[in-house]
Amino acid sequence: MPTEVAPQGRVYFIGAGPGDPELLTLKAARLIRAADVILYAGSLISPDVLRDAAATAEIHNTAGMKLAEQVAVMVDAARAGKTVARLHTGDPSLYGAIAEQMRELAAAGVACTIVPGVSSAMAAAAALGIEYTLPEETQTLILTRLAGKTPVPPTEALAGLAAHRASMAIFLSTGMIDRVVDELYAAGYTPDAAVAVVFRASWPDEKIIRSTLGEIGGALQRAEITHQGLIIVSPALRPAATDPARVSHLYGSAQEPPPRAASTAIIALTRNGAATGLRLQAALPDAILYAPQRFLSAEDAGRANVRPYAIAVRQVLQDAFMAHSALVCIMASGIVVRELAPLLRSKHSDPAVVVVDEAGRHAVSLLGGHLGGANALAQRVADLLGGTAVLTTASDTQGAPALDLLGAEWGWQIEQAGHLTAASAALVNGEPVGVWQEAGETAWWPATPPANLRRYDTFEALLAARPAAALLITPRLLADSELRALPAAVVYRPPCLVVGVGCNRGASAAEISAAIDATLAEAGLSAAAVRCAATVEDKRDEPGLLAACAERGWPLQALPREQLAAVPDLPNPSPAAQIALGVPGVAEPAALVAAGAARLLVEKRKYTNVTVAVAQVVHEENR
Repeated sequence: MPTEVAPQGRVYFIGAGPGDPELLTLKAARLIRAADVILYAGSLISPDVLRDAAATAEIHNTAGMKLAEQVAVMVDAARAGKTVARLHTGDPSLYGAIAEQMRELAAAGVACTIVPGVSSAMAAAAALGIEYTLPEETQTLILTRLAGKTPVPPTEALAGLAAHRASMAIFLSTGMIDRVVDELYAAGYTPDAAVAVVFRASWPDEKIIRSTLGEIGGALQRAEITHQGLIIVSPALRPAATDPARVSHLYGSAQEPPPRAASTAIIALTRNGAATGLRLQAALPDAILYAPQRFLSAEDAGRANVRPYAIAVRQVLQDAFMAHSALVCIMASGIVVRELAPLLRSKHSDPAVVVVDEAGRHAVSLLGGHLGGANALAQRVADLLGGTAVLTTASDTQGAPALDLLGAEWGWQIEQAGHLTAASAALVNGEPVGVWQEAGETAWWPATPPANLRRYDTFEALLAARPAAALLITPRLLADSELRALPAAVVYRPPCLVVGVGCNRGASAAEISAAIDATLAEAGLSAAAVRCAATVEDKRDEPGLLAACAERGWPLQALPREQLAAVPDLPNPSPAAQIALGVPGVAEPAALVAAGAARLLVEKRKYTNVTVAVAQVVHEENR
């Protein structure tokens, strides 16, 4: 009697779509229901995609399986006549690594079929509300990635592809966003070019970040996105290319930090902790003390800033976390960690949390050391209680400056923020970090700087040294080639420029703004470094000038004629101003007086109805 041979099974490489199970194709859903064996790519596949799988199906998460193990499962199942569903995120033909699997299956004599799926590139376009192929803008969509562990052919380098100015969906590259930005700069893109990142497109926790090329690194850092994001560069992202009603905000309301009062909560748990809390609250009268009702006297419980509680401390901690900008928790750190962990979102939005033992001997900065202010709060609490502050951030333990807070007290703005992590790592790991400062306060420099932190007198000297990271404190615009020569350069913009403005009566805001922009651009200066505008008192109510300053958020100093008249030796005196106002000029002397400077950084530039000059504030320590 002949032996019966079981019919050969088949392996289906199925596109499981970007995440939303409703984006599965009908064929994909049918095959999943019919499959005897299912292999899926771990957390990249939504669990809801598998909800209709047969109860008898053998299901394998391939996240921890090597290629040989996966192939063995598929070959054995197919040879037993079973239907195998191999699920890949998006469409399996895009970065699905199916070629290796198909080659091994073919060698084993197992048949396979590819079932297309909806790519995350399409889901990202849907989330952004854009069309990749805009008439007269671009009719091409480039799907690519940055070279990482998987190399990219030199002919497909991102800079070369980007030069076409087509729409681009850049996969698997959010963790290398600084390199992406550098490649796009090399292709001729400018810092104000629109870019978007869609994180986990179509998933319930999808995030959309709209930004510019110059700011996207910082935006991703704040959102803490390093993977599972798709970078979109397209003409369709420009505001004029889409219906304004469909343009999203940077984040939805679900991503906005909760409104918190600028206040400190002191939370005690034990009798001794309540006593320490009362002692601390007496020294911090604006702080609010939360303590168990049974440990407070009637007098203490009746105080205005004391909140007795009789509920679980978990609820008190979580409520305070959402309501206050700083928490001092007088209890075991383990309690605080366990109860607050579900609420943690980002170091950019979480409040400062300090933990104090009930005797007040140690104040530990637990959360938000730098940006949240917990390190400073821990030090203050320790001083008030006669204890010791415990700071664990690497820069503080090494006596190094906190780069994300550098100059914050003086209003410095940070550019190239995407390099902060790399620069901070270089600083605390002992790698050479160079500093070039030509403007702004110098009081940030440590009394005993780390050995690997070195100042350079000129930018050229810093470039020649080629440190692992660089801190550039300047109002000057730097060329892309200069920045690319420094692998981890963070640019700080101290508000050190004063823009002197003179204008004819009735000059429009647009004309004044255009003159200011042209002057700064010609001089290679950043508008982010402007402290204020200055003019003569007669122009204090000039509508166009007021509107131009308001648009930029610049204060306007309207200076008395006497002060302007007292400025000697102007490079470009104005006979017209002397006749009309009795002063030798407006733009030049106004800039000098408001900046407290002796010479101009940019002499007067004259336009049809506007004059502009620029001076740099000289700080006392730099005189």
